Amino acid sequence: MTNLPHFDAHDIRSVMDMASCIEALRTGSRELGDMHPRAHVALGPGDDFLMMPAVSPAGIGVKVVNVVSDNPSRGLPLIHGFYLYCDRSTGIPKATLDGSALTTLRTPAASALAADLLARSDATSLGIFGTGVQARGHLEAMLLVRPNIERIVTCGRTEASSTAFATDLNVLELADGRRLEAGSPEATASCDLICGCTTSTEPVVPSANVRPGSHVALVGSYSTARREVAPDLLTRSSVFVDNRGAAAEEAGDLILAAKVEKWSFDRIVGDLAELCLGTVGRTSDDEVTLFKSVGLAVWDLIVAGSVVQANR
Repeated sequence: MTNLPHFDAHDIRSVMDMASCIEALRTGSRELGDMHPRAHVALGPGDDFLMMPAVSPAGIGVKVVNVVSDNPSRGLPLIHGFYLYCDRSTGIPKATLDGSALTTLRTPAASALAADLLARSDATSLGIFGTGVQARGHLEAMLLVRPNIERIVTCGRTEASSTAFATDLNVLELADGRRLEAGSPEATASCDLICGCTTSTEPVVPSANVRPGSHVALVGSYSTARREVAPDLLTRSSVFVDNRGAAAEEAGDLILAAKVEKWSFDRIVGDLAELCLGTVGRTSDDEVTLFKSVGLAVWDLIVAGSVVQANR
């Protein structure tokens, strides 16, 4: 395996930009096939070791991810990941890829795909909870599917982190000429399109400020140790998930609400495959839609396969 080609973050983005990733997931999500369970080992409070295998006619792959909550205070990324891609017919390893870069790309692409199918077409404001790489990726992705967005509000753990994030992105012009503003949780939740990109253990989105017709995208919680919204927002919303089985095992927001009997999994309207097939979707302009993603290993395989094929 020492001679395997390795694709780092730059290599991945050189052949797969966000727009291309959204379209690859749009095509690939119509028939995801069997979901393979991922292993989750708790390393301590807020720390996790994840192994995510996937198999498709195009290939075999596994992503290994470490989440270490103290890393940001050390000047290190919160998440470190590694991906191994293998040939489907022979099982021979073909390449390794930066697993964190795959996650940074495919997670916001999936959220944007769902938003493209669920959010109102006249959405003009975007609120982002979080100030990390996923918040940055979701900004990029959401502007691709809703280019009419004019106002962008960001909210981090502190006012200082929110201001620093908005200032940084304004300097880098990632908002494509639009100005970002640091806002309160209430202001962020009042936007037409709301993204939860945090690792919070308690709800960060104030339910009362989510307006009729809004769309909410949540990616932060992947276990019962984390959640971004309270049960009362779920009861107000039409809830969609990336995959029903994965959500029942890992979606902390949903699992915790079901445990206190304030919401139930039989209220899920549809999954990403059904959204892509057009069998489910938004039914009115006043409906609050919510897409909860825990991340599917097959998404990594779709992107990794595309990167490897493009470099042959």
